[in-house]
Amino acid sequence: MPWRATPTSFVGRRQEVADVRRMLQRSRLVSVTGIAGVGKTRVAIRAAQLMRRAFTDGIEFVELSGHTDPESLEQIIAQTLDVTGDLTAHLSRRRRLLVLDGCEHLADACSGLVRSLLRAAPGLHVLATSRQALRVPGGQAVIVRPLAVPGGESAPADVARVESVSLLLDRIAAVDPGFEITERNAAAVAEVCRRLEGIPLAIELVAVRARQLPVDELLTLPDAGAGHSTMQAVIAWSHELCSPEERLLWERLIVFAGTFERSAVEAVCSGDALPAARVHPTLAALVEKSIVTREREEGRTAYRMPDSVREFAAARLEGTGEQERLRTRHREHYYAVAETVGAEWSGGDWAGEIGAKKAGSDRAKGAGGDRAVEVVRVRADWANLRAAFESFAADPATRERGLRMGLRLGYLWAFGGSARYGRRYMTRLLPITACPDSVRLRALLQVAQLAAGEGDLTAARKALDEAEAPAARVGGDRHMTKMRGTVSLCEGDLAAAERHLTESINGLSPEDGVHLVNATVELGITLMLAGRTGEADEVLTRARALCRRAGDGATAAWTELALALVRRAAGQYAEADALATAALRAQVSPHITFGRALCVEVLGRLAADQGRPARAVRLLSAVQRLWGYEVNPLLGAPILAVERDPDQRELRETLGRQYGKAVAEGRAMSAEQVIAEALSAGGTPPVAVVPFWSPLTPREADVAELVADGLTNRLIAQRLLVARRTVDSHMENIFAKLGFSGRGQVAAWVIGRRQQGHG
Repeated sequence: MPWRATPTSFVGRRQEVADVRRMLQRSRLVSVTGIAGVGKTRVAIRAAQLMRRAFTDGIEFVELSGHTDPESLEQIIAQTLDVTGDLTAHLSRRRRLLVLDGCEHLADACSGLVRSLLRAAPGLHVLATSRQALRVPGGQAVIVRPLAVPGGESAPADVARVESVSLLLDRIAAVDPGFEITERNAAAVAEVCRRLEGIPLAIELVAVRARQLPVDELLTLPDAGAGHSTMQAVIAWSHELCSPEERLLWERLIVFAGTFERSAVEAVCSGDALPAARVHPTLAALVEKSIVTREREEGRTAYRMPDSVREFAAARLEGTGEQERLRTRHREHYYAVAETVGAEWSGGDWAGEIGAKKAGSDRAKGAGGDRAVEVVRVRADWANLRAAFESFAADPATRERGLRMGLRLGYLWAFGGSARYGRRYMTRLLPITACPDSVRLRALLQVAQLAAGEGDLTAARKALDEAEAPAARVGGDRHMTKMRGTVSLCEGDLAAAERHLTESINGLSPEDGVHLVNATVELGITLMLAGRTGEADEVLTRARALCRRAGDGATAAWTELALALVRRAAGQYAEADALATAALRAQVSPHITFGRALCVEVLGRLAADQGRPARAVRLLSAVQRLWGYEVNPLLGAPILAVERDPDQRELRETLGRQYGKAVAEGRAMSAEQVIAEALSAGGTPPVAVVPFWSPLTPREADVAELVADGLTNRLIAQRLLVARRTVDSHMENIFAKLGFSGRGQVAAWVIGRRQQGHG
């Protein structure tokens, strides 16, 4: 998630925003601190948006609310940034602003990680929101205080100009558009803001009541009293004014971490006095009362609860046993979510789960048949999935179920940027979990797979060796044979890899789905590395057909990439170019980062092969930005590594003085621009077909420029200060006028205009 949406307008705070911007120019770490509900996140987001041009590699927003495991902090950040490889190495080469929101729950861990990241990445700046400043040498802090409240002002116009009143009036207008501040009510409005002490969240909670209550009656808000803050008093008052169903749902929602969807709320929070049919209207009522906020993120409607509101409800449930019941329902719901994605990946043929496997497979196919799409969907629920994992792990009686859930999310580990967490979780759980040999065997094989993908071959071999005993007790296992081939391939023992993979393929059937596909792809790679390109082509062509039948988009992209290398080795450059382009395009929309860097590198080599040296140098110089996002697919493609230096020398000689210019252009590209450049040839219509005088309006041209800068529609809306649906409409017009069908084409067109000096 690059940004957290702010569902309402930004009011006031000019001085605080200016202070944050000034501090960021002096220091590489700025903590935005203040009491609960004071608006720290809004100030940080606003300041970051206004400084976007200062950070050439972009601004990333990482939400930490709901995360409590210090050991997962680096993984949380890496996953948000789509980094599958080493986070520190990735950030070390970039000028980027990292916004960490809600650090108070992980203050010590955040301080330690930020300290090491800043030391290793000289171009990195960090903006943290927390109730206490991060303890890092050289860090600065900006305290966000409550909004100014009315003093001696009496004229309505003067009262309305006070910041807290401006916010109150803005929020009242959302529920009562006809409300105006007048001589009659100005004093009451001013008194409400004084009572609320200028705390923005408190003002928002009270403002929504203006539809039912006159401003004079809002003064009945109880005073905080001894030992209670104004914020606590307002939240308690809001709770009292809710219906019994609303109060019940409010309290049950605390079980969710981060954002949550309506379907999850219906599954987890219904029951007893809250029937499933009443969940949605009750949730909508809590949104209207600002107890819950609703967000729209890339086609997904999600909800969240402010931390202070969540803390109030948690305190009410403390000691009742209700939280444990909710956690049980929560983890079982997300176990079911995992089933829809990974039943087939895990090879879950153990006794009693064949029916679940079939049901999960059917659900995945019903959702569109492509598990890459499912991975993207569940990534958005990562905070809740992680909470479910930790809940299973904490109870010895449920750890086996936790292992099974981990197995079912193997696809997420491999292709969704969560490999490190998946490996650590499974490795932590295995020694302390009593489970059948079939479950233990598959868990060990998954650890071996993940370790091999990260290049840790020692750990991969260790897990494989440990799997020998349970494999022997269950009478052998075809997946064990396949993993022997995988690890042998990674170790460079091509003869052993071919033997094991061939045996595995012969023992698998079409019903084994992704296992058969992966074994076939890896056999093709083995033959390619052995120089047997004809046989490799035949095997990978067969794997490609298997992928199409299985509807497995992520593995299909991997297959086409390997086949592109084989066709290139055979001198079939045009076919190789088309395959590598298709493999890259398949990964742009769903944010599957596995293999993108290698796709771009292959396209760069093919550009050199086909007599386009400037394009080759731009892509090969730019691709380093992408390598930091991922592990090394295809073993880092040693078939390409051996030709890197000779290729560069030849390209330098071919381009002469233009070589340095092409290198600089490539290095200046963002990750999104690299991909757009790579897709601008070989399947994507060339930019020349669009005339310079294309009929875009000035606003449409602005939107197109921001698409090329890598912004989503939501971020473009924030940048241009318009509604998201307005940007959606502009994008539809751009596609229609230019004859394009994707954002990559728009970005490539804009980049072409810039290079021609027309942008």
